[in-house]
Amino acid sequence: MSSTITGLAMDTQQLAQLKTDSQHRPEEAAKAAATQFEALFLQQMMKSMREAGGDSVFFNSNAMKTYTEMFDQQMSSELASKGIGLADRLFAQLQQKP
Repeated sequence: MSSTITGLAMDTQQLAQLKTDSQHRPEEAAKAAATQFEALFLQQMMKSMREAGGDSVFFNSNAMKTYTEMFDQQMSSELASKGIGLADRLFAQLQQKP
């Protein structure tokens, strides 16, 4: 099993590797793609929640914005690896034959 299938791909190089791996192991690739989508969904949700909270005068620097983006990305990856159920439903949908 490749590291792309087991890990979370957040850059284009890893996504290209996932595409290549999907030709050899389509079920594992579908599961990884569903997990990727769940991670991106969670990251966008966390970003929206953070923006809705308003800006803090104490934490309104470029360094803090970079930190929170990295933190949100890591947290969304961790949450998606444990699963909130969305990836499971997407995987089931991808496995259905037309």
